[in-house]
Amino acid sequence: MDKTLEFTTKSPRQIKQGDTETTFTFICKNAGSVVDLTQATSITAKIGNASGYLRSQPITITSLTGLNPGWLNLQPTQALMAGLPAGSYQLEIWVIDQAGTSIYPSDQPLGFTITNNIENSSGTSITTIAFDDFVKELNKAASTIAKGDPGEGLDIKGQVTSVSALPTTANEGDGYLVNEELYVYTSGAWKDCGPIQGPQGIQGKTGTGISSTAIQYQISNSATTAPTGIWSNNIVATTTTNSYLWMKATLNYTDGTTKDFYLVSQKGDKGDKGDTGSVDNAGLTTAPAFVGLQTQVNNSAVGTNLLVGTGNNLSITGKNSSNQVTNDYLLTNGYNVSTLVSALGTQFTISYDWSVSGSSPSGTFNAIWNNFPWGNGYDIAALNTVSSSNTSGHFSKTFSLSADSKNIATGIHFRLDNFVGTLTISNVKLEKGSHTTDWCPNPTEILTQSDYAKIQAAIVALGGSLK
Repeated sequence: MDKTLEFTTKSPRQIKQGDTETTFTFICKNAGSVVDLTQATSITAKIGNASGYLRSQPITITSLTGLNPGWLNLQPTQALMAGLPAGSYQLEIWVIDQAGTSIYPSDQPLGFTITNNIENSSGTSITTIAFDDFVKELNKAASTIAKGDPGEGLDIKGQVTSVSALPTTANEGDGYLVNEELYVYTSGAWKDCGPIQGPQGIQGKTGTGISSTAIQYQISNSATTAPTGIWSNNIVATTTTNSYLWMKATLNYTDGTTKDFYLVSQKGDKGDKGDTGSVDNAGLTTAPAFVGLQTQVNNSAVGTNLLVGTGNNLSITGKNSSNQVTNDYLLTNGYNVSTLVSALGTQFTISYDWSVSGSSPSGTFNAIWNNFPWGNGYDIAALNTVSSSNTSGHFSKTFSLSADSKNIATGIHFRLDNFVGTLTISNVKLEKGSHTTDWCPNPTEILTQSDYAKIQAAIVALGGSLK
């Protein structure tokens, strides 16, 4: 595809020496279509003459803002224009983007002209010219001058880094390069004859880098010869037969070549058997995790209702007297306090719901341990005071007992003191531990599948049926 570089309609095509305000405007096209220069990473204007490349000037991508697509401006800087004599010059635009480097135009460079300024016309300034033009002009002038006496020629002695480093005295015609400037010793003084710059050299070859790497593994029975089997992307476990693990690192270069590097390691011998360990029994049994587990086991009876008959509500009307005791909820299986303490521990929780009916209820009530019908009672719940504004509630309390004769009991009783109204107790539950759980009947009051099967078999044996 042909790449073209054109001046815009209103762009100037020439510039005077030393002018740094004139702006050239170009259009870059590819196969007749304008190019999106905003995607470029670098734009450079390069100029030359008949002798070859001279110098270049970068063009910032931000300077494209506000321009038409494919347009770019070049405002020559002092560094670009310095020392260039009047004459014809050529220009190319080099654009670098992700695809590579594009040079506009693809055929002959675009021409422009540098003209003399008034100082050049008056002859008061000495124009610095390119080295090839300098030689050409000297040869032309020499052909028109009659041969005279031998004169002093130009003898370039060497190169120094600064003007102050030039010799204090020299022969007429001696020359030194100070960086790229030529200084000639003339009439007892050093004279700056301008820069000498050759054509651009040939572009060097693109360097070679690493494009990617790969690590692979293989086992072998040799520590010196690389294995020739299939390499794995994952580490392979060594075996008794193949005790060496080989690692291959492959470097892939940008020029398409590769290079492999190898590392090898061996599975170590089995170590000596360690000493027999010891158990810190005291530390184990006091560890928080063990203590927590032990507590959980000890509390395995939590949730079991130790009372029977709690599915029936207890309702009693107060007699407005002291120590009025209700019927009791019995402990199961003949448990008394002494048996419970030795079998299940000493911490229990009681809970129940209560309500009072009647006009202007009053008085107090509480739950007690007691042997039926009456004996040494043991209060296990704080007094509940009832009134017209306090007629119902839920009560729970955790308490501890000791196995002494005073606390032998057969069940739970409720004692009313100076009570007016009717007290109803429901959902009574006595359980092991310190956590209150929802009410449930005692396990002995629950009909199991086995119990049902026995009842059904008995009824059938008597000639009946139960479905």
